Amino acid sequence: MTIPVPSPVKNSRPSAPRPPIAFPADMVGRDYEVTALSALLADPSVPGVLLTGVPGAGKTRLAAETAAAYCASTGATAVRVEASAEPSTNSTDSTDSSNTTDSALALLATLTADGNAGGVRPLLLVDDLDRSDHHWLLRACAVASVVVLGTARQAPAAHGLVPFPVDPLPVPLDCSALDLGALARVPSVQLYLACLRTINPAFSLQLHNQQVIARTCVEVGGNPGALCRTARVAALESPEVAWASLGDRTVPHPVPHAVPHSAPAEDGTPSAAPGGAPRGAHPWPTDEAPTRLLTHCQVFSGGFGPEALRHITATGPEEFSSALETLLRGHLLTASTLPSGRLDGTARFRLRLPPDGPARRLPPAEDTAARLAHARYYADLARAAADRIVSGHQRSGLIAFWSEERNLRTALETLLRHGRTGEALDLVDGIRVYWRVTGGWTTWAEGRPLPDPSWNPAGHRDRIRTDLLLAEAGILAGQPEAATDLLDRITADAAQAVGLSARVTRLRALCVLAADPGRGAALLDGAAGRHRSDGDRHEARYVSLEAALARFRLGDTVAAAATALEVLAAAQQGRDTLAAGAALLHLAVFAAAEGRAQATAHYCERALSALRALGPTAVLGAIATTLGSPALPDVVERAIGTARGLGAFHTWRGAFPEDAGTPDFAMARLEEPVRELLGEAVFARALVEGSRASLPDLLASIVPAPALPVAAPAEPPAPDTRTRIGPLTPRQTEVSRLVAAGLSNRQIAHRLAISEWTVVNHIRDTMKKLGCSSRVEIAGWMHHSGLRPSPEQPLFLRTALPPSTPTLSGPTLIPS
Repeated sequence: MTIPVPSPVKNSRPSAPRPPIAFPADMVGRDYEVTALSALLADPSVPGVLLTGVPGAGKTRLAAETAAAYCASTGATAVRVEASAEPSTNSTDSTDSSNTTDSALALLATLTADGNAGGVRPLLLVDDLDRSDHHWLLRACAVASVVVLGTARQAPAAHGLVPFPVDPLPVPLDCSALDLGALARVPSVQLYLACLRTINPAFSLQLHNQQVIARTCVEVGGNPGALCRTARVAALESPEVAWASLGDRTVPHPVPHAVPHSAPAEDGTPSAAPGGAPRGAHPWPTDEAPTRLLTHCQVFSGGFGPEALRHITATGPEEFSSALETLLRGHLLTASTLPSGRLDGTARFRLRLPPDGPARRLPPAEDTAARLAHARYYADLARAAADRIVSGHQRSGLIAFWSEERNLRTALETLLRHGRTGEALDLVDGIRVYWRVTGGWTTWAEGRPLPDPSWNPAGHRDRIRTDLLLAEAGILAGQPEAATDLLDRITADAAQAVGLSARVTRLRALCVLAADPGRGAALLDGAAGRHRSDGDRHEARYVSLEAALARFRLGDTVAAAATALEVLAAAQQGRDTLAAGAALLHLAVFAAAEGRAQATAHYCERALSALRALGPTAVLGAIATTLGSPALPDVVERAIGTARGLGAFHTWRGAFPEDAGTPDFAMARLEEPVRELLGEAVFARALVEGSRASLPDLLASIVPAPALPVAAPAEPPAPDTRTRIGPLTPRQTEVSRLVAAGLSNRQIAHRLAISEWTVVNHIRDTMKKLGCSSRVEIAGWMHHSGLRPSPEQPLFLRTALPPSTPTLSGPTLIPS
């Protein structure tokens, strides 16, 4: 029903104009609240209900929806009155207050007279009870037997109403290409999509935008008002632009930084917030400490912990606590129980700027200093979190990393932008520990260029570290030849001098595994021993597992199992649950090769039981570390195994009750690079296959098939690579070269400067001509034809800058 709105009561203040917001026609995600509120209003013993919550929580809209439901079910009458924006404090206003009270009483008497004989109480809606002299109104309602439904940011004293907190909408914990429908059913995503479609009716949730939409809902904390404002940007530009704007603190209604602090107008009434802030917006703080905190909040990407803000502003604990309380009380900052990283662990307390809150930029010099302080704090945090993972306090280390991914990325970009190459590489070294244990499919060298560190006095060591990052990226991308070229630039003496010989040896081993598995396994054993000698026992365990998997692929299952058992014993003694879980999964692989199904299932159960306490990222990381191990030389095989592991993990995603309500995006972080490499069709098929398989079956899939005795084939004629190979055209040959090199359709299109759809057509025609059913078979055909992958510089290296060219950006931590 339509709720009639009476004429404004005398002494009420009209609302400031609001910017247009794309609210959907229907209420989204509040069915439970509407039902509960309707039941409370129908209870004769309840004088009224007060909805409380932060700005943008949807209190007014929920009140209107509840009033409509109440009136529809009871036949009662409902009216809305906006309370006075400011209480009357002057004695000269006593006559006005008396007249206001008389008007309200007359209105309530009319409502009571219009009420039906069945004893149904009329309903009065009152907004912003905490900003008005509400006592006269509540007394009048009690006298007139009118039930009140009010809204307030904070419950005023002695209001006598039943408090009902309005919480933000639930947000997604993760997202997967396997089930877009599950993401679309999350209330915050429902509202975000509904708001988008009010402006762009053709918009739909797709694989390419699911992660950015899910992360946007988490970034704004499920706040309905913020979702609707952000949806306007997403609909008019794109969801990616809206997501980026949140990270850059580009709010939908920015406050010009040149505007001074809000000051009272000449008549003594508070002025509107600069830039035309929406109704109810709190002015900029006037105290020095809260102002300093609020301006420095602009350097964070997404939420942040209180410790980070205190360190960056260099504020004393007592002064910081008082200033932070002022900002929270004024709703200039919002707080949640989501985790945040600390130098000594984690905290279940996370701050964030409201998307429609006031914004003011620091002067350039102060802004640079604040951003460098931010970068150095998060570099220290990454180092501390990595130390906790290595020393056995692994759950807090993992949470610190995944909860601060955006701030870590921003810190890395800041350091590179200001030429702090050595500090940036130190930060990457800390992040590599997290990447290693969570099965990351990309290194931080991918996506954006790294600077040449020759500008730095310590450039020699930084050059080696940069080459190692790029070489590791090449190995993961299935381009060991390019990685070998980079490693050949590093002499043994130079690696030894800078303490990186163990990393160099490991990467050399991974480069030769395909061509010479025995030598590769021996080099991995040597790299593990060097890591142990250097005191890095955590890394040594993972390298030993790679060596065990390499020996297993050679057919020496007994030696592989013995190595895995040694790693398991050492990991348990060192409280390294992550390495212990990975060792148990490797033992399951080896047991499956020997046909011991019961032992395979036992090892899998032990691994999952140990890792579950560390959270979803640990479980998925161990699975990806095993199925996608770089010790498996075929990049397509690794990618398909990882995709199957993702599909299997999706069915277990809800088995982590201790992490309920905590978004970690464990699956989304891994899905994107694997999908890029395999292509949509192969990736989707592997996901579905994994969702239908058990973990023991998936681990058994990497057992090498026994070699069949076959006669030596006749020497094939040398292929003519100048024009075509067999039935293929020159362009189909070129595309097939890149398929064999492990590139995705998008990467091939970028390399050849053609559209992705053209690449798909070439691959389809190639499959028809060769009788192949997959990209893997194309790669196999190219290999047997004697044609090596294209010698052109690999795509991941083509992003590197020439030695004399600086860069203004750094590696990304998460997809942007």
